[in-house]
Amino acid sequence: MFEATFQSATFLKRILDAIKELVGEVNLLCTEDGIDLQAMDTSHVSLINLTILPDACTTYTCTKPVTLGINLVTFYKIVRCADADDSIRLSLDSKDSAKMLIRTESLNGKKVSEFVMNLMDIDSEHLEIPGAEYNCSIKIPSTELTRLVKDLQTFGDTCSFAVKDEQLTLEVKGDLSSAAMIVKNDKTSKLVTEIECGAPTTLLLALKYISTFTKAQSLSEYVTIYMSEGIPVNLIYDMGDRGSLGYYLAPKMDE
Repeated sequence: MFEATFQSATFLKRILDAIKELVGEVNLLCTEDGIDLQAMDTSHVSLINLTILPDACTTYTCTKPVTLGINLVTFYKIVRCADADDSIRLSLDSKDSAKMLIRTESLNGKKVSEFVMNLMDIDSEHLEIPGAEYNCSIKIPSTELTRLVKDLQTFGDTCSFAVKDEQLTLEVKGDLSSAAMIVKNDKTSKLVTEIECGAPTTLLLALKYISTFTKAQSLSEYVTIYMSEGIPVNLIYDMGDRGSLGYYLAPKMDE
């Protein structure tokens, strides 16, 4: 038996907004510990690692592990039908395990909508992401990263992320102009920025992917960026007791 009820449709909408541009069909692995999603984008350049913990739900039951093959376009269309304050309940059809039942209900209980979505048999393995020791970590307000990336995209497609001591330098070199933006440690502001670096590290990253990742800013006040030379950068939006959404992106070769 699987059933998960979310108090607000907004939570699911924000998650889907943050991943639907990267992947179209995904497997959700549901266990008693929560819901996990791991999937690579179609170009195999980035990877999504999503965990939704039981505490993100008002009710959560999963008596045995089950994999739900989801078409995200279809799922997003259904979730969008719910108002922001509507609750959403996901459950497997007791008569047909190849179908998922989705029920939305308004706060006052006077509006109820029910949907049936066919599940898919998606051929993909649950990935085991190897642990890595990173040279650098940058904890920055998620809105600040969004602003920086938006500004830098007007100058070029590839950005150098360089960390040294307690400073992050973002630099883009375009055909007609270039731009460099510097972020320093700041523990005095209301929203702090914490930069730690064991060794100077520079990665070239595609801004179109980082821009897509920043769509997760509504899920967490902060994003933490982990970097080391020669391995994928890892961005994590920590949702506390509700879970986390992480992205991995392979760096580009030195131009």
